[in-house]
Amino acid sequence: MDTTTLVIIGLAVLVIVIMLLSSKGGRRARVDLQPLSNESRDRYLTEWDRIEMRFVDAPEEAVREADAIVMSVLRERRHPLETRLLPDDVQEARKDASRGRGDRTEGMRRAMLRYRAAMEKIVPAPRDERPRREMA
Repeated sequence: MDTTTLVIIGLAVLVIVIMLLSSKGGRRARVDLQPLSNESRDRYLTEWDRIEMRFVDAPEEAVREADAIVMSVLRERRHPLETRLLPDDVQEARKDASRGRGDRTEGMRRAMLRYRAAMEKIVPAPRDERPRREMA
């Protein structure tokens, strides 16, 4: 074989490898979530308000509870719950909550904000959309 043929074969193999790698890790699988009943939605929103109010006095417990409620909503909506398929907000919240160096409270605050963003996306707001409290 001459050099040109080897280069062409090498490029073809490289393109195939890149395509295979990008199809596995580059794209997220689409997850079709089942709708929540009105009762479930209201229960989750009430529980979320309670968790947010606990944050000031017990940030670590509130963050653990926030993770638990988000996972409960996803489970009820039939999400596969594989770590790589979790919403970006949930994955980032877990990273923020687990950072041990620096200001731990700031990491907890960022985690709560990310969990709130996840909740707002996965729990549809009621028709009479109530205003959300701001977190400092």
